[in-house]
Amino acid sequence: MVLILVFGTICIDRLRRVPQLPAPGGYVEIEKELFLLGGEAANTANALTVWGNEIKLSGNQIGDSTEANILWELLKSRGLPTALINHRDSLPSLSEGPVSAPVCDIYVTPDGERTMFGKGFATAVPDVEPAHLPFVVDEWFTADPNMAGAAREAARLASEAGMRNYLMDFIREDDPIAPGSFWQSSTDWAGYRNNVQRNVQWVKNWVAKHQCYTILSDGPNGFVFGGPDRPVKAYPPFPSPEVVDTTGAGDVFRAGMLHGLNRNWPLADCLRFAAVAGCLKCRALGATTDVPTVEQINEYIDSNPEVAAAYG
Repeated sequence: MVLILVFGTICIDRLRRVPQLPAPGGYVEIEKELFLLGGEAANTANALTVWGNEIKLSGNQIGDSTEANILWELLKSRGLPTALINHRDSLPSLSEGPVSAPVCDIYVTPDGERTMFGKGFATAVPDVEPAHLPFVVDEWFTADPNMAGAAREAARLASEAGMRNYLMDFIREDDPIAPGSFWQSSTDWAGYRNNVQRNVQWVKNWVAKHQCYTILSDGPNGFVFGGPDRPVKAYPPFPSPEVVDTTGAGDVFRAGMLHGLNRNWPLADCLRFAAVAGCLKCRALGATTDVPTVEQINEYIDSNPEVAAAYG
């Protein structure tokens, strides 16, 4: 195994469970409220850490505010590395004035679907400039594009440094997607919801353009995967337990793929592990709570042999 450098969003998820979303002008009582660690990078880093991977985590500035204090404690409580994260006022070279930690307000309904409102994401800037990140040849680099310019620059520099890239939600046609790298997104951002046939063609086109290993997920419909040396096909979902909250399922899927890739597993094993990890994550409120263990994931794979066999 090698180190995995995770770059991207670190925030507070202020999660609220509600019986339904209100109609315009209406009212709904909040049933439960939690303050949790969130953000694509933090969610992925947390799962990787739970499964015993050695990581480095670098993200947006968290500033020095009440929210920053909460976020700092959440990071420490999860045992995530903070060497590339500073708990202080923002760097004058990167922004003007103090910066507060980004906060994502998430409203979860009984069907597990979530509606999100963000504060502080549009103005987020990296705590470490991309040129100063610890890029190491043959190690893994993964990023989300929320700090748009910085994320794309970091992805480009990581590739040039000889790192193995795994990019999530980089959906622009001109994004720095290196040949042979891994790319993941969902039908929230690309492809077509509830249309497997069109998603297969979409992935074929994306692979042809970028020569990357491509994963396009479509929630309960499973996902489509293919690559330069892998035929593009649809993969069935594993049967889901009761869905409590889908927040972070894609981030945990990404962590599952990296967990396997970091151990040089066959791709079919990586895909199975990732699919079940994302599935079982939905059992609890929050993206970083109740991450399934490696043992639970493997037991779930073994208990669904027909679906597991469809992965090759």
